Order: sequence, then C-alpha cells, then structure tokens
Amino acid sequence: MIQSIVNGREEDGNRSIAHNIIKRLDELDQTSDNNQGRWAWELLQNAKDSIAEDNERTVSVQIQLDENTVEFRHNGAHFTEQDVRGLINQISSKEIEEGQQTQKTGRFGTGFLTTHLLSRVIQIKGIVQTADDKFYKFDFPLDRQGKTTTQLIPKINNSFQKFQESVKEIGAKYDKDEFNTSFCYQLEKEKQKKVAKIGVEEFAKLIPFVLAFIPRIIRVEIIDNTTNNITIFEKNQELIDGFVVPISKNKNKKKTNIFILYASDDKVKIATEIEETERGYSVKSIENFPKLFCDFPLIGSEDFHFPVIVNSFFFNPQTERNGLWLKDSDNTEVKENQKLLENAVELYKNLISKVSEGHFFDLYNLAETKMPSTNEIYFNENWYKDFIQKPIREFIYKAKVVETENDKVLLGDVYFPDPNLNEEDREKIWKFSSDLKINKLPSKQHIHKWAKLIWKDCKRVDIAELVANIQAKANITELINTLEIDDKESFVWLNNCIEFIYEIGGQNYFDNNTLIPNQEGAFKKRKELSIDEIEDETLKQIAYLVGYNYYKGLIHKDIYFEYSYTTTTMQNVANEIIKNLIKDDDNNDKNRMLAIIKLTEWFESNPDPGKKLFTELYRKKEKLLVDTIEDKENLYRVLKSKIPLSKLASPELSEEIQKAEELTNLLKDFGANDVSDLRKKLELAQNISTNNSKIQITEQTLVSLGVKSLKELEEALKDNDFASQFIHTSTPTEEMFIYAQGLISRAKTNVIEYLKKHPKYACEEWQELAPTVIGGIKKDGLPIYVVVRPSDNREVIVYYSSEKDILDNPYAELWIDNGVDEPRHLTLGKILKITGINRIPV
Repeated sequence: MIQSIVNGREEDGNRSIAHNIIKRLDELDQTSDNNQGRWAWELLQNAKDSIAEDNERTVSVQIQLDENTVEFRHNGAHFTEQDVRGLINQISSKEIEEGQQTQKTGRFGTGFLTTHLLSRVIQIKGIVQTADDKFYKFDFPLDRQGKTTTQLIPKINNSFQKFQESVKEIGAKYDKDEFNTSFCYQLEKEKQKKVAKIGVEEFAKLIPFVLAFIPRIIRVEIIDNTTNNITIFEKNQELIDGFVVPISKNKNKKKTNIFILYASDDKVKIATEIEETERGYSVKSIENFPKLFCDFPLIGSEDFHFPVIVNSFFFNPQTERNGLWLKDSDNTEVKENQKLLENAVELYKNLISKVSEGHFFDLYNLAETKMPSTNEIYFNENWYKDFIQKPIREFIYKAKVVETENDKVLLGDVYFPDPNLNEEDREKIWKFSSDLKINKLPSKQHIHKWAKLIWKDCKRVDIAELVANIQAKANITELINTLEIDDKESFVWLNNCIEFIYEIGGQNYFDNNTLIPNQEGAFKKRKELSIDEIEDETLKQIAYLVGYNYYKGLIHKDIYFEYSYTTTTMQNVANEIIKNLIKDDDNNDKNRMLAIIKLTEWFESNPDPGKKLFTELYRKKEKLLVDTIEDKENLYRVLKSKIPLSKLASPELSEEIQKAEELTNLLKDFGANDVSDLRKKLELAQNISTNNSKIQITEQTLVSLGVKSLKELEEALKDNDFASQFIHTSTPTEEMFIYAQGLISRAKTNVIEYLKKHPKYACEEWQELAPTVIGGIKKDGLPIYVVVRPSDNREVIVYYSSEKDILDNPYAELWIDNGVDEPRHLTLGKILKITGINRIPV
C-alpha cells in the first residue's frame, strides 16, 4: 500500500465535501429571503425521520427562542454512526441508504444546511449508538465557517475531533422520553435574529397541518422568551365526523382548539383550516399558506393555487424544496407527482360533497382554481389545465358552494358582481341587482372574495346584465312593484341606477336600450326622449287634446338625466297646438272644442305668454271660440250678458245656449210674458196651494227625500213651505228610517261603481260631502259634483239646501238608481220629458 495515495484520496474526499458545503451555503445566502423559515422544518423533519424505522415510537419537539440563541430539541431516536458522519460530512443518511425502501423524508442532507442561515456554528447534543451497540452522549460544535475549501476542511476535521472529545459512554437504559437531541444556534447578527423570529412564527402558523398529516408527531412546544409566550400544540387522535381533525393549542395555559378539515387515501392527504362558529364551521383562508407539503411545507408553493393544501410523502420536490417537478411527462418522478395531484382532485371532490351539504360556511375559501404561478421550467400548463383545473371547475360549478343571503346554492346558478369593477362599484351593482329580485346573488359580504375566484364560464352581473334586468320592466309601475318601495324612493333608486350605468358604461347603453321613463311612465331609449322645458302642464294637455302626445316624448319629471341632445320648449308645444287647431277648422269634435276652451281660459290667465307664443291665434281667440258653436241663433243671448271670455269658455256653454232656447220655447208655449208670469201659470196648472191636501210620510217618502234619520227629517220640516206638504203627526218608525238608509246607501254605491267604469269619469278621489252629495269626481278631467237619489218609488224630492246649492252649479249632476237598472244621469231635458212640464217660470 502506498500511503501517500491513501492520504491523497482522503484529502480529495475532504476537499469534495468542503467544496459542496461552500457551494450550497453560497446558494443559500443568495436565496436567503426565500428560505428564512425553512430551518425549523428541516430540524422537525430530522426529528420525525429519527423514528421512521421504529413504528412504536412517537416524537415531541421543543423550540426555545431567546434574545441571542434559538434551540431545537426533540425526544426522537438516537443517532447512528451514519447519522453522525452524514451530519458532519453533509451527506444525507437517506442517500447512504439509496436503493433501500425508507420512510425517511430526509436525514441531514443538503436541506439541513439551510439551518446555517441562523448561524455557521451549531452546538449539537445527542446520543449515538455505535456498531458494537454501545451508547454515548456527545456535545460538540459543528463549524461551517470558511469561504474556501482550504479554510473549511480544517473546520470539518475539527468538528470530528470535537465530537470524539465530547463523547461519554452511557447505559442503554437512558430516558428516551427526554429531549436528548438538541441543535443550538448563536444569533450574533440582527439578520440571524430576524431569520430565527420568522422561522418560529411560520412554524407556529403551519404546525397544526403537520400534526394532522403526521400522526407520529404528537406534541410541539414553542418557548418564546422574547415575548414571554409558551405555546403547546397537541393532536387529538379522535376525528370529528370522520373528516375534522382537532388540534389543541395551549398558549400561556389558555386552551383553544384548531380544526383541520381533512381527507386522505393511501398516498395523498388534503387539508384546510376551519373555525368553529355558532352556526357550524367557517372555512378559513389559506391564501398565504404553502399549498404543497412533502410531510412538511414546501416553502415557496404559496402561489400554487390549489383550493386545499396537498400533502404526500411520495412527492418528489425540487432541490430547494419550494415546489414539485411537473414539466417532463416522460420523467418517472414527474409522472408520480402528477398522479398524486390527480388523486388530490378526487379527494377534494369528496370533501366538497360533504361540506356543501353540512353546516360549513365561507366555502369560497375552497374554490381557488387559478393556474399556479410557478416557473414554467418545472410546470406543464396544459397538463394542469386538463387534469387539475378543468375537473375542479366542472365539479364545483355544480356544487352548492355559494352562500346567498338565505341559503347555499349551486355556483352555476349564481350571478356574481362584475370582478372588473372596483369594490365600491361592485357593491353598488350587487345592491341594484338585489333590489330587482331577478338573479341569484352571492351574499354581499362575500362578493369581493368571489370576484377573485370566478372564471369566464361563471355568470356575472355587469352593466349589460343590469341594463337587461331594468329593460325587462315595461314601465315605472312594474319597477315600483318589484322594488316594493314608494314612488318617491323608487325614483331616487332609478336616478342613482341611471347615473351608475352612465358612469360605468357610457351613453351608448341609453341610446340602445329602454332605460329612461317618459312622462307616461313607459321606459324609452334616450334618443326617443327630450328634456322637458315646457314649464306649463296645461299646454301639454291642450296638445294632447288636438292629437299630439308630448308625454310620450318627454323625460319623466322625476328623472334627472341630463345627457340628452334635445329639449322641448313651450314654443315647440305652441307651434304644435297652432298647427293642429288651424289645419282642420271644420272639425269640431269634442276634444278639439275642449282644447279651444282650455286654451281660451289659458289666454285669460297668461296674456303675455299667449301673445308671444300664439301671436296670430291669440288675436283670433274670440272667433276661434265662437266658430265652435253651431247654434248661432241663440249665441247672441249669452254674449249680450257680457260674460267674460274665461266664463264663456266653459264646457257647459252649449248647454247654456240650449237652456236659453228651451226657455224661449216655454214662454211661448205657456203664453207668458216673462219668468214671473210663467211661475204663476205653472202654480195654477199644478194646483199648488197651501190648501191642498197634505201627504202622509211613508218609507217611500223618506227614500225620495234622501232622509236617513229623524234628526234629518226634523231639520227638513223647519222649512215651512216644505213642511206644509206633509201631515205632522205622521212620525216615521225606526224601521222606515233603516229602510231609507239602506236604499240611499245602495244608490250611492251603485252610482259610484257605475261611474268608475265609465270612460269619462275618474272616481279615485271621491268623497262624501253631504248625505247624498259626492265630490272629488272628475269628468273629462274637470271636477264635478254628484247628487245621488234612490228612485225605487219613481220619484225624487229635493229639499236640502246643500243639494240645491250644488245642483245650481253648472258642474253638478243628479244621478238616480232603482236597484234594478243601471244608474241614470237625470238631466233637465229628462225631467221635462218625464214631468210633461213645458213652461218654467223664471
């Protein structure tokens, strides 16, 4: 044997070991920001691997953070000789055992070097079992200081020397439950202290998942002396409902529970965190959590957008343990990784089926389906889209994972507020759509969460959808009925909605869709409407009577939509009235005559605007009015009375002329010189005198009188002329009054119901002014009074002064009802025909 060659070979090995360590430490320094929390997981992995070959053992760990040190302790199995050599030479014991089946995730390989981000020198304590089955305690510094192989090789050799110097033989019956293994790091720099702090915080955040995934790690204790907190995590072995893992957390002796939603098969486990609430379990967000675990988190997989955390001991992670190899489909390790993720999809579907029907809420936190943000060097996008993303989306689209304000519903049935809107506008469009009660919407408190999760196949409430929903309402009445609020609030709602649509979508939506109500309440396109600058409703009414409906083309007065190109002014209306009034002078239909009358009245009240807007027509106003009257022969009798034009322009003008003609004929027929003479002749003809025989008061008499009570009768009999016609001793009975009341009430009801159906009458605001007098009724748009009488005994007696005053009004009508035929309007002409009177004293 040539000793120099042997020595040279040993030197080459040391140089190779030192070179690999330096290279790896340099890489870690360059990526330290991405590896700051990894050290704790590497140490926990070694603790777990220490018992990997002993199925009877479990492991507990302790981390203690002080101002200048951090120490990791565990009560796992002792070191082997291979472990010690691998630890010092940085050769994984798993690599040493390559070719053999193992349950170890890793053992002092290159991953362990990440712990040197805390310190280049580690004080290591433990127990080693030698080949001759002896046990030794050791306590030595593992020194990785040195920038070159020349500097590091002596450090490596010195670590072996210090190890050998520290060993002390102990018995085989040492306490295996004690924390016999520890790794202590000196924190000399602020950066090292920061790395230690981040590692402890990240460890506490993710350890509940590790405890759920690895049953053999049963207890983790974190002693943070920098904050005076002691936190202990322990796993309860009993599952809740078969898929909820409870983890107890005891912080400073205050115990709480952490719940992990969990599912597994023989190779894959999935999990996410849930929180117990009064109504069940709320699914928590794992947005900033690593989504991939190989027993322990692959730090850096936070943007692998899977809906749950996926763990498998069989994953083949990248060198940096920050992701998986998923690119080359011909590679065995890649195929294995892909198959494991496909298995995770099936587990996920089963889990969703359970929670969608149970008392689980905030399920949007289980609906993340975006493509992972990972380096394309390691990632096959087509495979992921076809075998992971698409199956997940197709499944949850048909699952009850969306909470509305009332229930959980299928994702595919829900309309989500447009994710392209900002949060404020998204809330507005949700409110508008919710008020319209058309679409199923997610709960308002979830809309911003879903905005980040939905994809193109999901239904959306955008501006176009909102416009379609409003356009589905034919008119403002339908909208008010849908909103279930009063008219005023409905117009406030619509104005806000119109403004919102304009701000977000622009004017085109109003040009192409019926969104703005006209003054009849019908929704129209913007180009079909103009702004109302008429400022006088009477002119619009007159235009309507002559055949031009401005209400259809004007924006509703309660709508404040200013984005219109056209306006309609009083001059526009005046021009239209002029054109329609003079185009057919021979046409004296009722609407045209009423228009002329209303215009004449308007001229009386508005002389200056009348002259300005209707110059020629204003000068001819008297002629225009007179030309509408056919009975020219008697017209002069009315005009001689010098009635003002405003009085002359009355709906009863023709009736007044008719009455004048009838009166002339009466005087001729009775041979009377004047009204006084006619009255005397009529009294004589009718034999009316105080000596005539008096009448017995019967129930028919009460009906004819319109009297419903004794008090009313007594009031009527105060009139001497009236009282003289009846026998005073004939006092009616109570039954007679009840009978009269019933007939009078029936007559009023029948007359009102009849008028309600009559196209000329409007009775919405009718009211009783006196026992038999009704007001609040309009005929052809003008207010009138109606006096009602039963006519069962074929006669009507008028005695109330209120009735006489009302009937003296030209806008009053007397209506009768016999309970059999339809109610009738009793006009003067009908009275004359019925009574046979042909002379009336005046």
